[in-house]
Amino acid sequence: MRIPYFGRLSLRWCMGCNVPVLGERCGVCGGTTAEVQITPPGDARPAFQGDVELINKTLERQFGCRLLPEDKVVVLNKASGLERFDEVVMDGDVLGALRYDPARRAFEFLPRLEGARRIWALSRRKYVEVDPGAMPHIERGASVLMPGVKDFDRGIERDEEVIVVSGGEVIGVGRSRLSGEEALAATRGAFAKTRRGGPPEGPQVLKGGQDWSLAVRANGHVLERCESEAREFISRVAEGPLPKAVAFSGGKDSLATLLLVRKVLQDFSVIFVDTDVEFPETLEYVERIAARLSLRLLRGSSGGRFWRGLEYFGPPGRDYRWCCKVSKMGPTARVIKEHFPEGCVNFVGQRRYESEVRAKSGRVWRNPWLPNQLAASPIQDWTALHIWLYLMREGVEVNSLYARGMERIGCWACPASDLTELEILKGTHPDLWSSWEGRLREAGIPEEEVAGGGWRWKEPPDQRSGGGRRLGELRYRLDGGACSGTFGALDMEAVANLARALGPVVLEKDAIRIGDSRLYRDGSFQVPEGEGEEGVRDLLGLVERSRHCLGCGVCLAQCPADAIELANGRARIEGNCRSCGKCHRRCPIVRYGANNMPLVRA
Repeated sequence: MRIPYFGRLSLRWCMGCNVPVLGERCGVCGGTTAEVQITPPGDARPAFQGDVELINKTLERQFGCRLLPEDKVVVLNKASGLERFDEVVMDGDVLGALRYDPARRAFEFLPRLEGARRIWALSRRKYVEVDPGAMPHIERGASVLMPGVKDFDRGIERDEEVIVVSGGEVIGVGRSRLSGEEALAATRGAFAKTRRGGPPEGPQVLKGGQDWSLAVRANGHVLERCESEAREFISRVAEGPLPKAVAFSGGKDSLATLLLVRKVLQDFSVIFVDTDVEFPETLEYVERIAARLSLRLLRGSSGGRFWRGLEYFGPPGRDYRWCCKVSKMGPTARVIKEHFPEGCVNFVGQRRYESEVRAKSGRVWRNPWLPNQLAASPIQDWTALHIWLYLMREGVEVNSLYARGMERIGCWACPASDLTELEILKGTHPDLWSSWEGRLREAGIPEEEVAGGGWRWKEPPDQRSGGGRRLGELRYRLDGGACSGTFGALDMEAVANLARALGPVVLEKDAIRIGDSRLYRDGSFQVPEGEGEEGVRDLLGLVERSRHCLGCGVCLAQCPADAIELANGRARIEGNCRSCGKCHRRCPIVRYGANNMPLVRA
C-alpha cells in the first residue's frame, strides 16, 4: 500500500525534559531535540486518559502488564489504513502500535523492539526463546524455526504477537505460525514470522514526572510562531469587503480556527450546522462556547433531511457521500443566502494532514458545492499536535467527547468513522447505535455488514455489494436511433418548473418539450438521435428531482441569477432562470441518485 505524504514530519522529542517538541530546540531547557521516526502522514496527537487506559487494558490482556504510567506524556500517531492503527510514542521512541482487528473485533498491541523490551522486563508471557546460534539470523529478520527454539510460552495461540528472546534479552518481535500446543509436537517448520529483529539490549526508560503543561511550555516558541503566521494570514484574507464568518463544528480544529480569528477580527459571525446526527454533547457544547465567548452564532439545520435522504439514497458510504451535501452543504448554503446574500469569507478548520485531497488544497479556495463562500484555512499546515498544544495553552474548554476516546468529532453516523470509533459509540451512546443498526437493517444492509462495518461503503473494498442503495433501473429502447421509454406518471407542473434549468421549455397539449426531447403526461419520453443515454440521463435526473427534492438548499448556492426559492420544503425556480444547468448538475438527487441508477437497453 502506498504510504501517503501530506507534509513535513515534525515530531521531535526533548530527551532531557521527556516531552514532544515540534521544533529543533526545546523551549524549556534549550536543548536540541531528537527526531521521532513515525510513519507518514505524521498527524500525531496526545494520548488522553481514555486512550492510555485502552492501550494498557490491551497490553494486560495480551502480555499481562500495563506499560504506560500516569506520570509521562504519550503521543499517538495515526498511520494510514481503513481501520485504526496508532503508533504509541513514549520516552521519545515508538513502543509499538495499537490496531483494531476487524476479524477478531478486538484491539491488539503490536510491539516494536523497544516496546517488547519493556514488556519483557515486566512479564514473561508470549515469548519464544531461541538458541544463541540463531541470534544473528533473527536479528536480520529471519523466521524463528523450530530446530532453534529452546523454550516458549505454552499459552501462545496461532497468529498472535510474540516476543523473541535469547540469553535473557529481546532480539525480535513477530507473529506466531503455530500455537504452543502445536509447537510441542513440531520438530520442523517456522514457529514465528519475525517482523523486526535487533541486537540484544535492555529498555531505554527515561525519567517520569511530566504532564502536558510541560509540553506546552516546551513548545511555546513554536506555538507563538504558528499563531503569528496564522493571524497574519487571517488579516490578509479579511482585507476584502465580504463579511467574515467562522465555520464551527464543535471539534478541535474549528475551535482553534475560531480562537485565532477572534484574536484578529472584531466583526464576524459563527456558523454551526446541525446535521440531524450531531452528538447531544456537541449541541450543548456549541451553545455553551457561543455564550461564553459572546459569539454571534448563526445556526443552520438539516431539519430531518438526513433521514429523508436515508430513505431515498440508502445509507451513506465513504464512496457515496450524499450525506455531506444534503445535511451540511445545503444548510450552510441557506445560512449564507439568508445572512450574506453577496457571499462571505468563511474561515474553516481544514488541515493538510487529514487527507490527500486536503493536502493538495490551497489555503484559500471555493468549494464547488458552496461557490458563494470563499473558504480560508489559517491552520492548513498544523498537525493535530499543534492544535492540541495550542488549545491547552489557551486554556479553553474542548468537547468532552475527546476525553472519552474519540479521535474526531462529527456526525455519529458518519461512514468515515473507523471501527474503533463505532465501538466507542456503542459503549458511550448505546441508544444512538441501536437506532442506527435498526435503520441499516431497514435499508436492506446484510447483517454481517451491519456488524462488521461493511455498510460504510457503497461498494466495500472486497467488492461485496451494499444492500439498499440501488434505486431500481430504467429500461429504454432505440427507435430508429432515438431513445424512448417511460418513467411512470408525472407531476407535469413540478417537472416543467425544474426543466427550466436545462433549457427553454415549451408546454404542449400532453407533453413538455425541452429542446428536442419530450416528456409526456403518462411518463413516457423521447430523446432524439445523437443525445442517446446522456439525454435519457438528463431527463431521468429531472424526473427524480421533481419527485424526491429534499429541499436541502444546495441549488441556492449554485444559481447565479438567484432564481431559486425553497417553498414547502422543495426547490422551485421562481425568477429569471438563465438555464445554465448548474443547480441540476450539483443537485444531490441527480449526483447520487439518478446518476447511479442503471440504464438498461431493452
